[in-house]
Parts: sequence; C-alpha cells; structure tokens
Amino acid sequence: MIVVTGAGGYLGSRLCAALGGRVRPLVSSPVPWLADTQVALDLAAVPAADLDLSGVSAVIHLAGHNELLAGAEPDRALSETIVAARRVAEAAHRAAVPRLVYVSTVHVYGGAIAPGTVLDESVMPMPQSAYAVARLACEHLMGAQAAADGPEVVVYRLTNAVGAPVDPGVDRWSLVALDLCRQAITTGTMTLKSSGTQWRDFIPMADVVDALVAAADAQVAPGTYNLASGHARTVRRLAEMVQDRVEAASGERPHLIAPPAESNPPGPYRVDVSRLAAAGFSTKHTLVEAIDEVVAFCRGRRTALLEGAAT
Repeated sequence: MIVVTGAGGYLGSRLCAALGGRVRPLVSSPVPWLADTQVALDLAAVPAADLDLSGVSAVIHLAGHNELLAGAEPDRALSETIVAARRVAEAAHRAAVPRLVYVSTVHVYGGAIAPGTVLDESVMPMPQSAYAVARLACEHLMGAQAAADGPEVVVYRLTNAVGAPVDPGVDRWSLVALDLCRQAITTGTMTLKSSGTQWRDFIPMADVVDALVAAADAQVAPGTYNLASGHARTVRRLAEMVQDRVEAASGERPHLIAPPAESNPPGPYRVDVSRLAAAGFSTKHTLVEAIDEVVAFCRGRRTALLEGAAT
C-alpha cells in the first residue's frame, strides 16, 4: 500500500488514478473526484503519533501550500507546509516505512536560475520566495530522517507539469498551460499576462506520475533529482503550441493576444536531467501529447468550465 498525501490536488489525484487499488489517499478535506476511500487529516495539526502508516510500503508526500497561497499568505504557507512535512517524515520513520518520496520544486534554485545556466543538482539552492523556502526546508527534514536510519528518501525537484486534471474542480487553472487551453476552448482567444519571453521547462504530467511510481517502487535510487523534460521553451512558444493543437482538434485557430516582446528578451537556461536518467528513469511522453490531453479535457467539459468561470 502506498500513502499519497495531498491526494486531492492536481498531481495527487492523477497519481491516485494511476496507482489504483494500491493507494491510500490522504486529503485535507474530502473531494468528490477521488474514487478511493479518503482519509481526511490536517497534517499540520495532528501529532505524528496520530498518523498511522503501519504496513505501508511507501509514502509520496505532495501536501503543502502552492505558490499562490504562499504568495498571499507566506507565514501560513511556511509554517503549515514545513510542520506537515516534519510530521509525515517522523511518522514514516516511526512506522519503518521503507520509502519516502517528496516532490519539491525547481524554484529552490531561485537566484541561480539565470540565462545560460545549466541547473544540475550540484547547484547551490538560492530560494527567493516563501514557497521555495518552505520546499527546501522540507527537503532537509526528509533528509534528516533518512540520516537517522529512517526511510530511503527520493526528492524530486519538479519543473512545470502539463496535463489534464481529473476533474474541472481541481483548481489549478492558474497554471499557464491549463489557463491557455481553457481560454482557447471557452472563448476562442488566449490572452497572455506578459510578453511570454520567460523560459520554462514543461514536463508532461504522465511522466511525472511515472517517475513518482518508479520512486515509490524502489526503481530509483535514494537521492535528489531534477524532474524535468530537460528542454526550455518560452511561454510564448507554449501559447503557439496550444494554438496549433486547438486548431488541429477543432479546425479553428484561437487568437493570441500578448504584450510586445522586450527589445532584449532573456536567454534560456536548462534544467539538467542526466542524474535521473543515470538512475534508470527517462521521460517517454511529449509536450504535444500533454497539450492534446488538456485540450481534449477542456473540449469535453466546456460547459462545466464556462459555469465555473461564471461563479
């Protein structure tokens, strides 16, 4: 049995669907889109001794506040995210859980992310936001348990996952790829909030789920890994790809509205994934497949998305 914390979220619900009968989902409050029996628990409020992980083969810890709440309520995001991680790590150690998998963020590199940089795991983290600081602290907490003869720990520093949510109610429509697809299908127009010259590494959600399952099943050695595609694209290029895929699916090309590009736009950086490849895992899906997945989801649930936008 594999315990997934944060199971009701964007990544967590996709992971639970992949794990099927092997999963025990932990959620902060029950959600209608999880078919499995959910355990509702506030990880930042309950003592580690009350978190029963007996008989569990692995814990995949996804729970923690996202970048939006961390930006709006940094004190809450810091305290609750870090405390929850400490208690999960302690409970896993107490129950002799063999494997603990933690999803961190590439944003722990912070100030080191610059044009021309190659970000491998040897780069010193320089987090610059409450969200990234909290995630880096959680990495250290997980490592402390491993050093104390606790579970084997795998940490993934994730870039930007792209894939369809399991339900329109999974509210991560602020993510740029999902937002662009939703705009294109519901309005026929896509509006970028910036010129789109920022560089990002977009990785298909299907690859992220596969990597998590591999780590939980001990197919990846303990350690810290970048979880990325290894290819940088601008947000503007992502928007153009969404235009292409919507047109291929519907025959109509959405209109793109964006501020003009800067006269000297930033150059790319690269997230190195060779360490994870050397550990035996490599990505198998393409960004086009991931965008097609989101476009199909939005087309099939256009009415629900329009109703959600109206509320």
